[in-house]
Amino acid sequence: MIWRGGSDTFAGIEKKSLSVAQGLLKRGLRPGDRVGLHLANIPVFVYAYYGILRAGGQVVPLNVMLKEAELAYVGTDSTLRFAVSQEPFIENLLRAAPAIESLEAVFCATPLRPGIPSFEELLAEPRESSLPEMHPGDVAVIFYTSGTTGRPKGAMLTHANLYSNALAAAEAYEYAEEDVIVFGMPLFHSSGQTNVMNAGFFRGAAVYLMPRFSADEAITAVSEQRASVFVGVPTMYHQIVNHPARRDFAVDALRALIVGAAPMPRALYETVSKEYDVAITEGYGLSEAGPVVAHNPLHGLKKIGSVGLPLPGISIRIADEQDREMPAGSVGELLVRGPNVMKGYLNQPEATAEALRGGWLHTGDLACVDEDGYLFIVDRKKDMVLTGGFNIYPREIEEVLYQHPSVSEAAVVGLPDEEKGEISVAFLIPRGGPAVSEGEILRFCRERLAAYKVPKKVEFVNELPRNSAGKVLKRLLREGAPGQEKRHHVSEP
Repeated sequence: MIWRGGSDTFAGIEKKSLSVAQGLLKRGLRPGDRVGLHLANIPVFVYAYYGILRAGGQVVPLNVMLKEAELAYVGTDSTLRFAVSQEPFIENLLRAAPAIESLEAVFCATPLRPGIPSFEELLAEPRESSLPEMHPGDVAVIFYTSGTTGRPKGAMLTHANLYSNALAAAEAYEYAEEDVIVFGMPLFHSSGQTNVMNAGFFRGAAVYLMPRFSADEAITAVSEQRASVFVGVPTMYHQIVNHPARRDFAVDALRALIVGAAPMPRALYETVSKEYDVAITEGYGLSEAGPVVAHNPLHGLKKIGSVGLPLPGISIRIADEQDREMPAGSVGELLVRGPNVMKGYLNQPEATAEALRGGWLHTGDLACVDEDGYLFIVDRKKDMVLTGGFNIYPREIEEVLYQHPSVSEAAVVGLPDEEKGEISVAFLIPRGGPAVSEGEILRFCRERLAAYKVPKKVEFVNELPRNSAGKVLKRLLREGAPGQEKRHHVSEP
């Protein structure tokens, strides 16, 4: 792996990950214990990730943008025993730590913090602890992914799940030992772990780590490293094609542009295609599936608007409300089956049974398949907002808004945005009393939510559109928002 100012070999990664494994075992880690990784894309993430797995532990990736209460919930639900963090993100984790009763220690990667054990302690000396035996069906990683309830659920992925998905992704992207992969998504995201780190390492490719995406560094890295593959979300491509140095991105070695985590708008796809004579492939996935389900082929037939064909070994079907398979061209819920599908949700047997009923993962996404087997996503999970590759679940934001004393009712929806794909907008009915400003509401949210979850705009309204049962009609809010298409609706179920 390569990063600005340094690099390491596979032998180096092997040695350090074994040291981490043995260091954790010396501190009493038992098979099945969970360790949080609260890190940006730095080498420590890679050493710790594989070290935890080799010690028989389970990795719990922690989004570095989560705030204290969010970290406390995830840490408590997953009964974290240890965690590895770094400045400046460690402050939120340390504040959350007292609420996580199971948490014994937080290790700090550089720069060091007085009084906090250093990650270097796990690498300080060779150890000879024997490694525990692991099995393909053992849980390896728990990805926390919010649902329509607004509370994150821990999707349990086994070693077999991740191995099969990494292998399938490596084949789909044609990774090879000669490849250098520059990527923008975080390693705490399932796409960064599977599409890049695991799949790339599986084929012996080199990966370039950026602690935080910037178009400047991405363009420089692709040029200086003569990268052959770039992996990013649509927002990143938008920033690159609008950058003054965008032509430096198109080095001769670049052979593939992979789009992940969010659909690329057609206009942006056409702009990128026009700017760079490089194959573009985008697809579909979700954390519960490892995450990759389908991808457009690098070579051969591509269909605009489609997310491509299922990866090898993965089956999909379109089902109606009774889970009956529907014919080609029909719109229904997308179901997925394969060795990549999760074991279930941690501590949530009912949600697991519902999601995996009949032996198929019910994605909650509306889709159709054409006669050639190409998958088209028609709509996403109900009301979910995708901004810059991150999932935002409106109910979670609404619950925070309802805590404000000046908010009577709240509804959050996603509106199209050229750069981020979507942005979240909050519609509020204020309570009687002193007037509240948009700025005050946004400050209130910033104190309680990760930055990407904070609404980008607040609209104050006198009423919210509802159906006969009193349910807020968010589709009407989206269409009636300033600058959005307005339609006349006779009725709404």
